[in-house]
Amino acid sequence: MNTTHPINNHSRRRFGALLLVAGLGLVACGSDDAASDDVATTEAPEAAVSIADPWSRQPAEGQTTSAVYGVVTNPGAEDITVIAATTSATDTAELHQVTVNDEGQMSMSEKEGGYVIPAGESLTFEPGAAHIMLLGIDPMTYPDMVDVTLEFDNGSTLEFMAEVRAIGNDDMADMDNGDGEMDGEMEMDGEMDDEMQTDDG
Repeated sequence: MNTTHPINNHSRRRFGALLLVAGLGLVACGSDDAASDDVATTEAPEAAVSIADPWSRQPAEGQTTSAVYGVVTNPGAEDITVIAATTSATDTAELHQVTVNDEGQMSMSEKEGGYVIPAGESLTFEPGAAHIMLLGIDPMTYPDMVDVTLEFDNGSTLEFMAEVRAIGNDDMADMDNGDGEMDGEMEMDGEMDDEMQTDDG
């Protein structure tokens, strides 16, 4: 003989309460997951490398070299290295350094390995110091704005436009021997002496 036990009202209420609690638990878990997803998708990306006041020197008539300057800032948490530069103004763009020997003579050469920009710091490309050298340019077709792309060791790039400034502007006024007027003293690995004019950086 089968014996059945009818579910009374009290049991039904307990069963319903258990289902309600379980449902709330599932909803709560889903809310946590959604909140986590929201946090993940709205997290701010790391600030990108930037350049301030980019400019290029207007080449003199017959001159086949120029340079690009500016202040490159690395706001990230890790050091980065700028390893190369390119531009449509010429096929040959190099990262250059300026050194002074014991006799006070200045020379210019390509910076092997590029320039390290520490986390949170800046690198200044300027006349008489680190700069982006443009070789083999045509002064007659040199643009008013020079497009430049810097390449970094982490695979990222920085594209910018550099304003071309003519010699004699206020920006060039403070250039003197050892800075801008380097004719007769500036050499580049023993080459290009005839190309380096008083305004070379």
